[in-house]
Amino acid sequence: MLSSSTAKIAFAIAIGLLLVCALLVYSTLSNFTKSERAVEHSQRVRELLGETESEIATAARLRLIYVLNGESESYAQYEQSVSQIPIVLKELRRTTADNPVQQTNCDRLEAAVNTRIQLWERSVALRRSGAPEPAGQPQMTRQSLEFANDIVAVTHAMGGEESRLLKARTQSAHLHFVWAVAVIVVTFTAAVLLLLWQYKLLRSELRAREQAEAAAVDSEQKAHQAERAALASRAAIGQLSARLLKLQDDERRRFSRELHDSIGQYLAATKMMLSTLESNHENDSRYAECVKLLDQSIKEIRTLSHLLHPPGLDEAGFSAAAKWYAEEFGKRSGLELKLDIPELPERLAPVLELALFRVLQESLTNIHRHAKSKSADVSFQVIAGHATLSIADHGRGIPDEVLNRFRVAGTSGVGLGGMRERVRELGGRFEVESCAQGTCVRVTVPLKQFDKSAAPEARAFTRAPQAFAADRKS
Repeated sequence: MLSSSTAKIAFAIAIGLLLVCALLVYSTLSNFTKSERAVEHSQRVRELLGETESEIATAARLRLIYVLNGESESYAQYEQSVSQIPIVLKELRRTTADNPVQQTNCDRLEAAVNTRIQLWERSVALRRSGAPEPAGQPQMTRQSLEFANDIVAVTHAMGGEESRLLKARTQSAHLHFVWAVAVIVVTFTAAVLLLLWQYKLLRSELRAREQAEAAAVDSEQKAHQAERAALASRAAIGQLSARLLKLQDDERRRFSRELHDSIGQYLAATKMMLSTLESNHENDSRYAECVKLLDQSIKEIRTLSHLLHPPGLDEAGFSAAAKWYAEEFGKRSGLELKLDIPELPERLAPVLELALFRVLQESLTNIHRHAKSKSADVSFQVIAGHATLSIADHGRGIPDEVLNRFRVAGTSGVGLGGMRERVRELGGRFEVESCAQGTCVRVTVPLKQFDKSAAPEARAFTRAPQAFAADRKS
C-alpha cells in the first residue's frame, strides 16, 4: 500500500514538472519569436537606410549628368529619382516610429535631405535658365557633397542605433535562454528520476527477464531518437552554412555595386569637372598629379569592385570571369598560374557559376597565404554532365593532422569548410589531396538538376559585355 501511494505521488510530481518544462519551452519559443521580429525590424531599417542612400546617390548623379549635358531626358530621370526620396524617408520614419531616438535621427535626415534637394533644384534651375557655364555649378556641387557627408553621418548613426538595440535584445534573449535551459534541465531531470522511481516501484515484482526486455526496448528507442536528433542537427547546420554563404555573397555583391555606382561615380564626376579646368593649368604639374591620382583611384575602385563580385561572372559566364580573376590575382601576388579554362558552348546555371568562382577565389587565396608556392595549375572542364574544377599548387602541402581533422570532423578552418558546404549544397563532391609536393583541390558538380535561367539578384547590376572588356583592358 505504501509503494502504491508513493508511486502515485511521484507520478503526480513528475507530471507537474513536465508541465513546468512545457511552459518554459513555450516561453522560450515566444521569446525567440520576439527576437526574430526584432532582428527583422532592424534588418528592414538597414535596408531602408541603404535604399535612402542609393536613391540620394542616384538623384545626385542624374542631377550632375543633367547639369553637364543639359538633355531633357536626363532632367526627366532626375525628377523621377527625386520624387522617390520622400517615399523612402516616409517609410523609414514609419518603421522607426517606436524609437524616439530614431525619430530624432529621421528629423535630422529629412532636414539634410531637403536642404540638399533645394540645392539641387537651384542648380537645375540655373542650368535650365541657360546661364553660361559653369555659372556657379562647381560651388553647388561641392556644397552638395558636404550635405552628402551629413546625410551619411545620420544614416550611420541610425544604423548604429539599430545595432545597439539589436545587441541589447540579443543579450536579453540569451540570458532568458540560459535561464530557461537551466530550469528545464533541472525539472526534466527531476521528472525523469521520479518517473523512473515510480516505474521501479510498480515493476519491482516482475521477473528479471521482463525488466531486461523493457530496458532493451527503452535503449533502442533512445538510440533512434539520438540518431534522428543527430541527422536533424546536421541538416540544420548545413542549412545555416548555406544561408551564411548566400548572405556573404549578397553582401559582396551589394558592396561591389555601391563602390561602382556611388564612389566610382563621384570620382568620375570629379574627373569630369577637373577636365573643364585643364586649359587653365596646362603647365601646372600639381594639376597633372591630381589627375593622375584621380585616375589611379578610379582604377583601384573598379578593381576592388570587380574582386568583390566581378561583373564578368554575370555577363560572360564562369570561364571569362575565372580567367580574368586568375590573371589579375597572378599580377598582384606574383603567383605564376597555368590556366586550362576553355570557353563553354553555353552558360552554366548562375548558382553553379557563383559557387565555382568562390571555390577558385578561396583556393588561390589559400595558396598565396599558406602554400608558399610560386606556381599553380587551374583547370576546368565539363564532361558527361559534370563540371569539374581543379586547383593544384606546388607548395609545402597541408599538415596531416589538419587534413585528417578536416576529413573526419570538417574543423580545419573557415575556408575549406565554406567551400565544402557550397559544393555539398549543390549536390557535388569536394576533394582535397595534399602531400609534401603540394595540394590539389578538386570540385565535381552535376549539371542536370540546375535551371540555367538567371536569378533576378544575379543580374541586378549587369552591364554590357563591351563594358566588361573595357574594364579588363583598363
